[in-house]
Amino acid sequence: MPGYRDTLNLPKTDFPMKADLPRREPERLAHWAKLGAYERLRALRRGAPVWLLHDGPPYSNGHIHMGHAANYVWKDAAVRQASLMGFDAPFVPGWDNHGLPIETQVSKELRAQGTQPDRLTLRRESRAYAAKWVEVQRRELERLGVWGDWANPYLTMDHAFEAEILEAFARLAERGFIQRGLRSIHWCPTDRTALAEAEIEYQEDPSPSIHVLFPLRRDPRGVLGGPLDAVAWTTTPWTLPANLGLMVDPGADYAVVRADEAPEGPRRFLLAAARLPAVAEAAGWKNPRVEKRLKGRDLVGAVFEAPWGNDSRVVDGTPYVSLEDGTGLVHTAPGHGKEDFAVGQREGLEVVCPVDEGGRFTAGAEPFVGRSVLEVNGDIVRWLGERGRILAASEFTHSYPHCWRCRQPVIFRATEQWFMIIDHQGHRDRCLELIDRAVRWDPPHSQNRIRESVRLRPDWCLSRQRAWGVGIPAVYCEACGEPLLEPGVMRRAAELTRAHGSDAWYERPVAEFLPADLRCPKCGKAGPFRKETDILDVWFDSGCTHRALQATHPGFREAWRRAREDHGRILYFEGPDQHRGWFNSSLMVSVGLDGEAPYTDVLTHGWVLDPQGRAMHKSLGNVVSPQTIVDRYGADVVRWWALATEWRSDVRIGDEILQHVAEAYRKVRNTFRFLLGSLADFTPADALPEARLTRVDRAFAAALDGEVERMRREYESLQFHRALALLLDLCTVDLSAVYVDAAKDRLYTLAPGDPLRRSAQTVLWRALHDLVIAASPALVFTAEEAWRHHPALAGECESVHLARWPERAADGTSRASFAGAGSESATDDWSLLLRLRDAVNAAIEPLRAARTLATTTEAEVAITAAPAAAARLAPYAGELAGFLLVAGAGLRPGPGGPGGEVEFEVAVTRTRHPRCERCWTYRPDVAADGPHVGLCERCVRSLEAAGRAAG
Repeated sequence: MPGYRDTLNLPKTDFPMKADLPRREPERLAHWAKLGAYERLRALRRGAPVWLLHDGPPYSNGHIHMGHAANYVWKDAAVRQASLMGFDAPFVPGWDNHGLPIETQVSKELRAQGTQPDRLTLRRESRAYAAKWVEVQRRELERLGVWGDWANPYLTMDHAFEAEILEAFARLAERGFIQRGLRSIHWCPTDRTALAEAEIEYQEDPSPSIHVLFPLRRDPRGVLGGPLDAVAWTTTPWTLPANLGLMVDPGADYAVVRADEAPEGPRRFLLAAARLPAVAEAAGWKNPRVEKRLKGRDLVGAVFEAPWGNDSRVVDGTPYVSLEDGTGLVHTAPGHGKEDFAVGQREGLEVVCPVDEGGRFTAGAEPFVGRSVLEVNGDIVRWLGERGRILAASEFTHSYPHCWRCRQPVIFRATEQWFMIIDHQGHRDRCLELIDRAVRWDPPHSQNRIRESVRLRPDWCLSRQRAWGVGIPAVYCEACGEPLLEPGVMRRAAELTRAHGSDAWYERPVAEFLPADLRCPKCGKAGPFRKETDILDVWFDSGCTHRALQATHPGFREAWRRAREDHGRILYFEGPDQHRGWFNSSLMVSVGLDGEAPYTDVLTHGWVLDPQGRAMHKSLGNVVSPQTIVDRYGADVVRWWALATEWRSDVRIGDEILQHVAEAYRKVRNTFRFLLGSLADFTPADALPEARLTRVDRAFAAALDGEVERMRREYESLQFHRALALLLDLCTVDLSAVYVDAAKDRLYTLAPGDPLRRSAQTVLWRALHDLVIAASPALVFTAEEAWRHHPALAGECESVHLARWPERAADGTSRASFAGAGSESATDDWSLLLRLRDAVNAAIEPLRAARTLATTTEAEVAITAAPAAAARLAPYAGELAGFLLVAGAGLRPGPGGPGGEVEFEVAVTRTRHPRCERCWTYRPDVAADGPHVGLCERCVRSLEAAGRAAG
């Protein structure tokens, strides 16, 4: 219709179809910075109820990866939805700056320069390195659209923060939680430091599986009836030089077994009766005979010869002896195992550990002195075999602990360390009670993970034999070696750290930290004293963040106080490894110092995996960089990917997945573009009151209202993927494919101010307003772009991110602008109209397939509806043709099926009416001649109202 195109109200907007996000998103960032948007949001929500998400600090080491990106997008969306709902929801990002990853990288760089740094040089370089990566990661996270107090983040290496860590340590020490002692702990021989449980990850490794013989030396009870060999099973031959005992289960049945297959003739063996079939198979015994049965308690006190020639005493191994594997006699080396150490302490076994900090054998492990324990297993097996001490040997693959920093195997090694005693004054039980009673866990099954982590965790090894961290403020008496946790020393360390940083502990002489009258409580001498050189576990740093941040960030302190006083929500939102990590360490510190959990809600998200469900590793070549994706697609596509998936389970990412995400994004963007174009000549002042809306418009307004309310509920429950599914479905189906399709005729062809056109625009205005707000937690850049492209939206507030969620009337069912629109009846009417539309289209489709009809607009339909449906549709009778996009629609009630199964019957005929050359609808009033030839009366009126002549 070239003659009439310029008379139509076609959409007009400069909101571009091409998103060009990589170029435009930085412009939005600059706009927010100039506006001071985050600070304005804080001012707008000041005094509102608090919703506080405490950021779990990432390491300031290297570029962010997809796990970081997803984590911060999820957290940002959570904070944004809370702000939309009217909460005061500040977000203070933070970084963990101390620790081994940074120290290792800095050491490597210095060695490459030919430098062997001393402790203070290494610490200064580590601080500079951490500061550099804080800035890099800050820019990368801001580029993702994450809002927060980026100008004032918390850094665990800030002087005041380090001082608060020391204050927390001092208070725990004064309450008796901190002790130094000999324990068998995880030790990384690569990094030469102790490790906590949270620093261990498990990998499948091949290991030897050997059955070792222990000849009988003494049988004080005379229960064994002569010479025999006890059989013990182990997968760590390197621990055998430290063997001092054999554990048994006192209540289990043990057997003295005679086997005739040995080359030297029949021999007698001792093992658990339940394990005889498995051991016989491994040893190749054909017909072993049980000579005697006895209980494990009868064996306690018997002495066997250990592989290195020392005594190995049988001890009560309750509760660590399993009859599911092994032999029921457990090789016990208190210097090389947590359970071994516990039993050894109880049963009076010595602690022997002939292994140095580098994991090499020392005196007592001849002939393997100087060899790495991780490389010598095969030689030990051969050496024992040559001496007749191996009954059977094989290899199997099992889960073995590794250091999560260097990824290398770790060992158990008995050393003197500083510990937080987890069972002190019922601390563990209190933590378990709070887990069950005081915290909401999402997903609910994550409660089991944290509960088991706390129930089973050993005492917390706090000391690390490294340089970059907060020094442990302890001193030693040089006269007797006694360690002292002196309150005056600890407080002075905190004071000097607050003023000069944690380097002060290593820079300044010990005298500056000592009270004038300090004497050793053990030997009574007044010195000399030396300072501890170990640093605190970085998990202790992060476990103190909720306290240190309150002390160093006034805004956070005030929000925390109000959240506690007003029973607001304090949330932690991190990955599944934090049940042993940050969730756990924070709970330990908070309960120890304050008697309460640091959080009210703990949210645990899944891992980010590749399309095949594999973890991302450089060795697999499947690492995806968020920077690369942002440069290609834009940050909003990354955000939609993260938020359109269920964060409570593992999520996957890859090219095909991102292409689907980009397509979904384009559909939402195009919807915004159409709405903006259709509302170019509309302001809220043009909106019609509810009573003047068409009935179809009222029905869709009710449905829109209901969907927006559903999105609100999904956002509030942090079901982001459901909220975005509703948004996408509304944009692509109910709005674009149905309502907009039906409304285009009015929007394009009626006079600009025609009430029927304004009715549709009134509904589209609400759709634009509400859907841009609903999209804003996810599409932070695009929502802002759309918001600023309509003057009325920009006039409401300068940024969509300063807006509130669309308000509802006091009855909770309708908006002030649509009184009654959200009622159940009106919402149900829209569903009824959609069912009618589906029935009509199904009836028309065969005629279109047969080319009897080219489009639905050529059809006239006679609808016979079940009585109840007909009664509800009767008020819509005059609007049905326009809604169904047909030339005419008749409605009459029918009898209905026996059970009301058939709701609609539709008869279709081809219309006899001519088509209007301007609006392209088939109407009976299209002029056949005269000045308005080819035009329907409606188009003539529209042209006259616009001052345009027809033709």
